Amino acid sequence: MENVAFYREWLPLDKKEFRILAMLADFGGEYHGNLTDMCRYFSVSPQHKNREALREAIQHLTDRHYIESSVNGRTYSLRIIPKEKEIALPREWLERVRTREYSSESVSWEAVIKLLLWLIAHNPEVMITNQQIADDLDVSVSVVVSAKNVLEKDFEAIVKQMISDKLGEDFFIRRGQKIELSAWWKAK
Repeated sequence: MENVAFYREWLPLDKKEFRILAMLADFGGEYHGNLTDMCRYFSVSPQHKNREALREAIQHLTDRHYIESSVNGRTYSLRIIPKEKEIALPREWLERVRTREYSSESVSWEAVIKLLLWLIAHNPEVMITNQQIADDLDVSVSVVVSAKNVLEKDFEAIVKQMISDKLGEDFFIRRGQKIELSAWWKAK
């Protein structure tokens, strides 16, 4: 199974910037094309505001040295600048998450991919909280919960073990959870 290279340093980026980096990773690190083609890849209409948002995100990524970019007319040439901590993701998983309509939650594919990458890079033996994940990914706790639900219910890609302490006869407090990636994803 062919892998796509992502980087740990990308995970706290906002959705628009992460989306462009995910596309570049999918294309082997380079892209040559116009903003309209990029909109089609993301399944958004190529109207002016969407193209302008892409243009701004590309400039921001270039300014912060995540990518190298040049423009010749309407054609953009983009190339990833490799970072220190690479995370390999099977291409099939990226495609399935990016193109699926989720039945369990309303959450962006970017958030699901970011959580999946975080889980790949994280030690499954360590107890974590949703807040810790949210802080690392720079998203809200509700986004983390929704993305976990998609990975658990739509793909059967994770196994969660809740860790609680008993404080009284009928009183428990949840301390955190351990999350493991499943070796087997639910069939399409």
